[in-house]
Amino acid sequence: MSSGARFKFNGSQVQVSIGSGVAKNITDITEADPAVVTSVAHGLALGAVGRIAAVVGMTELNNKLFVVDNPATDDFELAGVDSTGYTPYTSGGTFTPLTYSDFCELTGADQQDGTADEIDVTTVCSTAKEFEVGLSDSGTLTLNYNYAPNSTIQDAFRAAKKAGTEVAVRITFPNAGGTIVMIGSVQQSSFTGAVGQVWTGSTQLKLTGEIFVL
Repeated sequence: MSSGARFKFNGSQVQVSIGSGVAKNITDITEADPAVVTSVAHGLALGAVGRIAAVVGMTELNNKLFVVDNPATDDFELAGVDSTGYTPYTSGGTFTPLTYSDFCELTGADQQDGTADEIDVTTVCSTAKEFEVGLSDSGTLTLNYNYAPNSTIQDAFRAAKKAGTEVAVRITFPNAGGTIVMIGSVQQSSFTGAVGQVWTGSTQLKLTGEIFVL
């Protein structure tokens, strides 16, 4: 038998954000890579996603969603955030974590990267076209499921699409296989049904920012 790592779909935990929890008070944020947030007894777990607001000084972080990495008792890192060039933190601020629900109607998931920007850097001295690779595109995430319109997550998809707000998806692989966190907006949802079958549906998220593997 091959010794390569593999993980069954069944046994994975897939969670989707459905709301917001209790805000955590911030007392400091470092200018570092990655940024470290001090929040006494925050109780946040690895892969938690939350919105920072009301920070004085380092306002570059306000009103954005961030992923928690390497949480300790009184602090945590903001995954993928290099704050070395940000305005120094002065005071205040909150981190309000999203709340999740297990997506037990889920039957399949498909993430497709977009194409990175291609920047033309050809000059008068070039002997052929020259390009630099620009920013990456995390693409889309399609979630397929048994259609149950009144279920918590499918209702949250409709609400997010109507309000234009982002949702977070957290996948925890079985057998300590790690966690993936993705943030995106609902592009479209659909459902279908036929005789002899159950109703099925799908939702496509346009992902924003990085895909975090923790």
